Amino acid sequence: MKNHWIAITFLLLISESIHSQVNENRWFVEIGVNSINTENFDKSGYRIPSLSLSRYIFSNISLGINYSENEIESNEDLYYYSLDGIIKYNIPTETKIIGIATKPYIYLGYGLSNFGESDINFASKNTSYGPSYGLGIDFQISKNIAINTGLSYKSLNEKNAYSNLQHVVGIKFNFGKGDSDGDGVPDKKDKCPDHPGLNELNGCPDSDGDGINDLNDICPNSPGSSSQKGCPDSDGDGVNDNLDNCPNERGLKSNGGCKLPDLDKDGIPNLQDNCPNESGLLKYNGCPKLPNSLSFFLTNHSEFFFKFDSHKLSIIQKEKLYNLSKILSQYKYVKINVDGHASFEGDSIYNMLLSKKRSNSIKNSLIDYGIDYSRINARGYGEEVPRYQDTPLSERRKNRRAVISINLDH
Repeated sequence: MKNHWIAITFLLLISESIHSQVNENRWFVEIGVNSINTENFDKSGYRIPSLSLSRYIFSNISLGINYSENEIESNEDLYYYSLDGIIKYNIPTETKIIGIATKPYIYLGYGLSNFGESDINFASKNTSYGPSYGLGIDFQISKNIAINTGLSYKSLNEKNAYSNLQHVVGIKFNFGKGDSDGDGVPDKKDKCPDHPGLNELNGCPDSDGDGINDLNDICPNSPGSSSQKGCPDSDGDGVNDNLDNCPNERGLKSNGGCKLPDLDKDGIPNLQDNCPNESGLLKYNGCPKLPNSLSFFLTNHSEFFFKFDSHKLSIIQKEKLYNLSKILSQYKYVKINVDGHASFEGDSIYNMLLSKKRSNSIKNSLIDYGIDYSRINARGYGEEVPRYQDTPLSERRKNRRAVISINLDH
């Protein structure tokens, strides 16, 4: 009687657990034939029914109830039936046989068996209780239909009970909200319904564990970043390792992820280096220093002074600019700044405009001499940056000037 109440309690717990699960888990029913084999009697034939009703409660785990009937031929024919609560685990692997996906499983159960009576009676003297263990394979012939075969062993040690092997062959139907891959995500919400995946990735797998589902992962077997669409970028140069000809050295996308040739090893590629055979500085476009002729000019002739309220250049100043243009034409990597200034007389807004006119006078003159405008950065500072803060009226002309310098910001 003790086992009787254990079985009933177990079956009630299963029933309650099934009804308490979320509605999105999948129900399935199995219908088939079974045969019984014991040590005490001859083997039975395959007879109907073998019925089970189950429901997934977690990914690959289901709870259910199984009922079987049969007749065992012996010196006296015995009628047999069993009723078990079962917990089944679908092994998360899949192989194909003749193109049909196979899904193995194992299960554990507990319930009653009866040898000798045709009417179900829990309190019968021929009713015994015990555990059962089993394994089987589902042959998935469509999303919701599978052919099933399984083998189980039931251990019974009570009077009028016989431990036995049971073989079942049947057909399995899924219904309710389907979960074809058994990952706990219903097909309705599963972006990858035929491949077990993760709930946080809408049912899709993430083989490399980088948080990007395989569906959107260009490199599903190598952890990567979302910015690289799931692919690794070992050197961080923005070129995926699978496309990078130099995956361990930062390079340029335009050069297949590799550095451009740099003969003098100064860090400036030959294409951008005006002195490719001589190590130099980036601010001089790869050259080591300014040309002597340009350094001399900037040291002795970089300032151009203007008359009061004027931005016109004198003939001598134009000659100096002509000489500068010859130097700049020879060293095309050099860019310059031209900064215009004004003295304190007059309105500050007017002086700002005047200082810009002075710098533009020099710029336009150099352009006339053949220097590309993009190499000349003309600026105006008005009276904000005087050469002398306090000077006599006769010396204020020193603030009416424009100054040429090297542009190191390019």
